[in-house]
Amino acid sequence: MIEKYYLNGESLPTIPVPHDCVIKHIQLKDQSIEFVFEDDISYHDSIQYYKPEAKSLIIRYHFAYDTDDFSIYKWVKPMRLLSKLFSIDGHYKRIKNSLLTELPEGKFKFEYLYHNVGYCSIITKLFSNGYIILDADIDYVEFEWIC
Repeated sequence: MIEKYYLNGESLPTIPVPHDCVIKHIQLKDQSIEFVFEDDISYHDSIQYYKPEAKSLIIRYHFAYDTDDFSIYKWVKPMRLLSKLFSIDGHYKRIKNSLLTELPEGKFKFEYLYHNVGYCSIITKLFSNGYIILDADIDYVEFEWIC
């Protein structure tokens, strides 16, 4: 079952949030970013609320323009010495867009936390041994529920 949420209309939709769900793969294809989630996804409270019968989920962010217009930022902790000397907590550092598809392949779980939507825009917070922010210009979000 496929659901589409358009971000270029007169009003913005309320899009389900697969909070804490593990992403297995990320692909860039057909002018979109595709998140493929874990199997047996329905054990998460957020999924039980929206689709308790779901076995998995694929989310696609379709780019609003002809280019792959997105940015990725990763939270970087400072070195311990610098942190003590200058009271630095850390900061977000932009990483290469080409690294997006490699993020779920690390040794840590790669989780979807939440998203914020705007007109032709979505900002998504992810987590894998630190916070990751994905900022993309998209015109619609597609949820493909696998039951």
